[in-house]
Formats: sequence, structure tokens, C-alpha cells
Amino acid sequence: MSLIRLTGAALLVVSTAAAANTHLFDGPASANDLLTAAQAFSMLPVERHGQSLHLSWSIAPGYYLYRQRIKVETLAPSAAGVEAIRLPDGIAHHDDHFGDVEIYRNDLEADVPLSATPSAPLRVRVTYQGCADAGVCYPPQTVVQTIAP
Repeated sequence: MSLIRLTGAALLVVSTAAAANTHLFDGPASANDLLTAAQAFSMLPVERHGQSLHLSWSIAPGYYLYRQRIKVETLAPSAAGVEAIRLPDGIAHHDDHFGDVEIYRNDLEADVPLSATPSAPLRVRVTYQGCADAGVCYPPQTVVQTIAP
């Protein structure tokens, strides 16, 4: 008789939780709870400051970008090029997939020196990747922008 009461009580708890729309058995955040990559890692337009390009991101709370996954390359004109991106030190982080890495949270600003002064509009491709603290990583994001000379 007590087994029937215990089973009935358990069913009552589960049905009450479901009726109240609580998350009794939820695991990590579902895809519906996550921001889009553009929302999580809001990249501002690339700006040219003299002989360098300036990049900046606004990173949403609960999300982070990988330092080692940020790349910048020129697409046109072919004579123009970029040197190594200058990134600030990141926060040490252990990642289950990438091992020990550096990450950025909140805001990130970086400069990329130009190897030549472009006389025509400069097309650049910026690639970056990040994750949510909920354990979901986004595929690499690519943004192509044209910057006036």
C-alpha cells in the first residue's frame, strides 16, 4: 500500500511541476534560451585609424570569445595586407574541446596594423568563434566589410 502512495505522490510532484511550467528535469539551456551569434558577439563596423584597423565587439553576459579563434585577412585590393592582430591579454580558461585557452568577456577591442596604405576601398574578412557558459559553442562566424581609404 505504501508503494502505491509513494508512486502517487511522485506523479503528483511531476504533474504539479509540469503544470506550473517549472524546469524540474531540464539540463543545460535549450537552443531557444540562447542568443544568436550576432546578439552574443555583437561586432561593430571595422574602422580605419591611420595605418591600422580597429575592431570591437560587445560580448553579452554569459558568453565569451576565444582569443585564438580571431583572424583578420584582406580580400582586396591584393596589394594591401594586414599584419598580426594586436589583441589584449585574455582570461585563462580550460575548454573541454580546445584545452587551455584565453577568452574575452564583455567588451573587446583590437587593432590590426596595415602593411600598406590602401588607395582604394579595403575589403577585409574577420573570423571569430565563441561559446555560451551554458556549454554551447557557436560555429566560426565570418564578417566581410569594406572600409573606405
